[in-house]
Parts: sequence; C-alpha cells; structure tokens
Amino acid sequence: MPDGSAESASIQRKIGLVVAVMRARLTVISFGLAVVAAIFLLAWPVYSGFNGERPTHATLIQINGAWVVFPVLFPVLVAALPVVGRRHWLRIAAAIVMGAFVFISGMSIGLLYLPAGILMLLAACVEDSAKLRDLR
Repeated sequence: MPDGSAESASIQRKIGLVVAVMRARLTVISFGLAVVAAIFLLAWPVYSGFNGERPTHATLIQINGAWVVFPVLFPVLVAALPVVGRRHWLRIAAAIVMGAFVFISGMSIGLLYLPAGILMLLAACVEDSAKLRDLR
C-alpha cells in the first residue's frame, strides 16, 4: 500500500504542473489576442467617410500618421513581458497596465484589447485560485 504522504506529494506536483501549463497558455493566448488586435487596427480601414459622391475608407496610419503605431503596439509590448519573463508579478503588472489601457482608451482602440486583458488577468489569478482550492 503506498504511503499517504508520498501520494499526496505526487498529486501536489501534478496540480502544480497543470497550473503552470494553464498559466503559460493563458499568457500566450493573451499575447496572441493583443497581436491580432494590433494587426487589425493597423491594417483594417477603421475610418469611413463620404467624399462627395462615394464613400471612402482609411486606416489609422493613413489618418493619424506613423506615430499611431506606438499606442497600438503598447499593449502588445505589455503582454509580451510575462511571455518572456515568466514571473508571476509580471503577469499581475501586465494585467493592471492592460486594464488601465483599456479603461483610458476604451472609446477609441482600447476595447479591442479587452479580451487580451481579461486573459492576462485570468493568468495572474490561476496560481492564487489553485492555492485556495488546496486549503479546503
């Protein structure tokens, strides 16, 4: 019959591995969603108007100039930090910064980064929820 403490330690290692994999996947998916939002904002004609007789469409870069690349790529850079750094505090900081970015720029480009921010928040909370589950 196996020792209860050895079996418990094995289960704890498996839970830890599952949590680490889930945290890493959520972080990478959040980064991917931020990249998709940035590509959409830079490539898709998000402005429309009427030029005399026909409708016209333009991208953010065509209307605002090249400087708009920096605010569009800011959430991508923030989401890339936890992917590269793999520290829990980086995930927490990235979730806070992305949430602030979504709140501040929500009426223009920010809402497109909301799914990435939510997933980064979930990635930051996975470890804490697993610890709470073990306390029961």
